[in-house]
Order: sequence, then C-alpha cells, then structure tokens
Amino acid sequence: MSDHNPKEPNINTLSIDLTELILSSLPIPSLLRASSVCKLWHSLISSPSFTSPSLSHPWFFLFGLHNTSSKNNQSFAFDPLSNTWFRLPHLDDSSSSSLLGSNGFFFTTTPKFSYTPVLKTTWRLTSPLKYSRINPLVGVFLDGSSGGYGFKFIVVGGVRFIGGLVDIEDRLAVEIYDPNHDSWELCPALPADFRTGNSSQSLSSALFKGKFYVFGIYSCFVSSFDLQDHVWSEVQTLRPPGVIFSFLISCNEMLVLAGMCNAPRGPSFNLWKIDERTMEFSEIAIMPQSLLYSLVDSEEDEKFASLKCVGMGNLIYVFNEEYHQKYPACLCEISAENGKCSWRRVPQLPSPVNKFHKVISFCSTVSLNHIFRQQEDVGPPQAMYH
Repeated sequence: MSDHNPKEPNINTLSIDLTELILSSLPIPSLLRASSVCKLWHSLISSPSFTSPSLSHPWFFLFGLHNTSSKNNQSFAFDPLSNTWFRLPHLDDSSSSSLLGSNGFFFTTTPKFSYTPVLKTTWRLTSPLKYSRINPLVGVFLDGSSGGYGFKFIVVGGVRFIGGLVDIEDRLAVEIYDPNHDSWELCPALPADFRTGNSSQSLSSALFKGKFYVFGIYSCFVSSFDLQDHVWSEVQTLRPPGVIFSFLISCNEMLVLAGMCNAPRGPSFNLWKIDERTMEFSEIAIMPQSLLYSLVDSEEDEKFASLKCVGMGNLIYVFNEEYHQKYPACLCEISAENGKCSWRRVPQLPSPVNKFHKVISFCSTVSLNHIFRQQEDVGPPQAMYH
C-alpha cells in the first residue's frame, strides 16, 4: 500500500508537458542533478528538443596556461544563473602555447590548426592554413548556405615566424574555414593601419550583424569585415575622452565599448553604446569604484593595466589576468527591457588555483547535449559552490 497521501500533490502524477516546463526553469547545475533522479527526468532533460532559458545565458570560460608544465594548466567555467564555477577536465593537447578560445570552441593555430567544443575533449585537425600564425583573432559565425555544420571559422591577423623571428610586416590574409569541405578561403588582409599591432594581444573583436569587427585595444582603430561580401570597411578611430585602453563587445542588439578611463574624477571603468553606422558613442554605465578596486592591488603603479574584458548576450565580464588575487572578476548585466546595467562580483575561483603565464577567456552559451556527452566520456564537470 502506498504511503502517499492522496490529498497532497504528487509530482509523478503531473503530465509530461508540465514536468518538462517545471524542469526548464532550473539552472544548469540543478538540471544535471535532476537528470539523476529518475529515468523520465533524464530522458526529458537529455532530449535534443529540451529548451531552458538558462541555456541562453552565456557562461564565462577561463583557461590558464603554464609555460613549463602543461600539468599545471587549468580550465574553469562560470554559470551566472547559479553563481557557480565549474572545474573543467584537463585539455589534452600538446600545442597549448597556441591555444585560443571563441564562442564555444578551443583552437590551436600552430603547428596545425585544430578545434574542439569546450565541453568535449576530441580535437579535430583541419587542412593547413595558407599562412600559419600565432595569436590571431578567431571568430565563429553561423552560415547555413552550405548546410551540414552550419558554422564557419574566421581567422584574422596574427604574426608569423620566419627563421625564428617575428615578421611584423606581413599583414596575413584573412582566412575562412568551411568544416563541410575542410577548406580555407583566402580573403583581404586586415587594413594596414593595424600593422603595428595585429595580434590578439593588442586587438579585440566582435561579431555583429553579419560583420566581424576588429578593434585596437590601445590604438582605438576600428574596422569591420563583411562576412558575405568579404570586404573591409574604412578604418575609423573610436576613442571616448580619457580612454586608456578598451575592448569592443557584441551584446544583445548593440555594440558596446568597455574600457579603462583616466577621468577628472579619477580612474574608472566605463561602458559605451556604439552606433555601428556612425561609430558615435554614448555612456551607459560606470563600474562602482569599490568593485573596480577589488579587482586590483591598490599598491601597484600600473594596477589597472592587467584588466581584461569579454562579453556576450546581456553579460560583460571584467577580470584581472594577474595571479596576485587569483584572477578576480566581476560582471555587468544589461537589462533587455530598459538597458539598465547592474554590477556584481564573481565568486573566487575554486582552490587550488595555479599561477598561469597566459590566460585565455571568452563567453559562450552552452549545450546540454555536450554536457551529457562529456559526462559519458569523462564524468561530470566538478561544480564549486561559494
């Protein structure tokens, strides 16, 4: 005889549609736990047709590289809805010194170009780049014209080594990779204005309305590459008053410039909305001073120089790529309804955190399908709660 009181609700009596609706409201860590409750819930959550608002919130990925021992490399992912860090499995790749990340993928560019989804551990080699390079900008864009995978990669800038020396004069052609045909298409190179700083160390990029924008972090030069017509726009300068360095980010339906300013009232980290037609800017937010100074060591002379910024959707992450505070970060959420910006601190990375010589960061939405496939291969990612 059942112990269930018929006067009390029983979730097992709910319809499948209602059960799926309830599950869809959970953040991803809760979905992973719920999938272990029973076969029905696992079947619903792991189904390719399952949708959840939490899947549209971009995660913050941070990968740390150690230059002498790959065993000290670490990778983490932050889920903003659950305010939770995940420790990701170790990336098994011997070319980690040329590792890059962009919108759901890790890439290596030398000695061969390869890629893997961030929540999988299977690397796929491509046919060789026409121009092998290090530290290029890499973007992932949707392209349904040829069916199949439905996405392509664009590789812009970077530097070549010739005889052990860096060739800063070679601007390198843009190359676009089609995974359906395993082929690279050569396109016009980055405009000559970017010649003195054409690597990802001095450039930021943003995919917005069919264009790949390239922006000089320090030079403030900006130009866009039309992904359909394969032409570059005229180079312009985008420098709000007092800007020291800044990053261009695609957020929702607008371009955002995020940067460090030397303003009359003191140092500040500002956000500006950019009109992509005129390149005019209007300020939308300033990071609270207490939050800004929590990201740096106040005793350092160049304390703000190591701040970096990435973003996607309605979230912008600002973090310090130096080890002294174990890579602290904060985020700004831009409301889709009224454009209001709200700031908050991101929890500390889970200990132990190694000292890295290079930090790779980017934002990406995540796929539950990839998470479940990863669980089958290597076990679930380890969640760290704070």
